[in-house]
Order: sequence, then structure tokens, then C-alpha cells
Amino acid sequence: MSTDKKFNPAKRKKLNNPVRLQWIPPQRIKALLDMDEKGVYLDIGAGTGYITREVAAKVPGATVHALDIEPLMVEEMERSKDNNGILPQLMKRDVLSFARTSLDAIWSITVFHELGNPIPLLREIRRVLRPDGRLLIVDWIKKLESCEQGPPLEHRVLVEDVITVLQEVGFTTVEEVTGFTHHFGVLAEK
Repeated sequence: MSTDKKFNPAKRKKLNNPVRLQWIPPQRIKALLDMDEKGVYLDIGAGTGYITREVAAKVPGATVHALDIEPLMVEEMERSKDNNGILPQLMKRDVLSFARTSLDAIWSITVFHELGNPIPLLREIRRVLRPDGRLLIVDWIKKLESCEQGPPLEHRVLVEDVITVLQEVGFTTVEEVTGFTHHFGVLAEK
């Protein structure tokens, strides 16, 4: 895996580009995670909350937590007038302040490539997911022709490496999923 990289918060306006909703369709996230209006969900690395709000709008009544390690991102989520009920929270790296087995599903969009060692965070995710809970990881495809958008090639990870590390920390069903542009998806169950 790469060494820790952190998204530059000065570039946060890029996260609000409407084309991202075409590349990473909120309806696809909802379907893959089998989300419903009674569930409790978590977006790790939510950034400005742009995609989070769109996903939350697909499951009115659900509880959707949105975490980020960058205070500016959390402040921006808190200031949003159209929050769709999301609950922004500052996250300490590799620590999830949720009870064991308390979440139905978790997603993380274009964050995995920023993790130096993903194992501590993945263990925390596994701890807080309920039995049969799902995790969706979406990140940039590691191909030169996809590098017009997103991080440079050397910062990206291979889908096979994501699958391997998820299996190593104890996720059972782990599979690559489609439906994203410039990105791969990996769906895992606890």
C-alpha cells in the first residue's frame, strides 16, 4: 500500500462537482448496500458531504453519519442548508466512535488510496458493522488513461490489493462490483 496521503482541503470545491454524481451514482451505493429507511449508515471520508447528502436523500428516515478527519470538511457539512439529515462528525484517524455491531452499512469513496496502512481502520469498520453488515469501497482505477481526473497513478491502489486486505481482516464475501466511472468498487460483508 502507499504511504499516507491526505486530500488537500483547499481543493474541496472539486468535491462538489455535479459530474461526480454520474461517476459515482448515489442510487448505485444505495442498491449495493441494500439501504432502507430504518437503517443506520456511515460514510467514512465524506469530505464536503456532497455525495453523502445525495445518498441520504435516497433513504429518508435513515440515520446517516458522515465522518472526515479534516475539520474544514466537517464545518462545511455542518453549514450546508441541504443536509438531508446527515450527521457530520470529525473523525480521529482509524477510530470509529460507534458501539460494536451498531451500523448496518458503511461506504468510503476515494479514500482507500490515502490510507498508508488500511488494516486498523478496516478492523474498526468490522467491529462496528452488525453481523452481515456491508462495506462498500469505491476508489480510483489504477490505469494511466484514467488519470485525467483524480490522484496521480502512483497514489492509486489496485482493486486486487483492496480485496486481499479485506479478506485478511476477516470480511467474508468480498467482490468487485461495477457501475462506476473512473472508479472500481469492492463490496464486502462482515
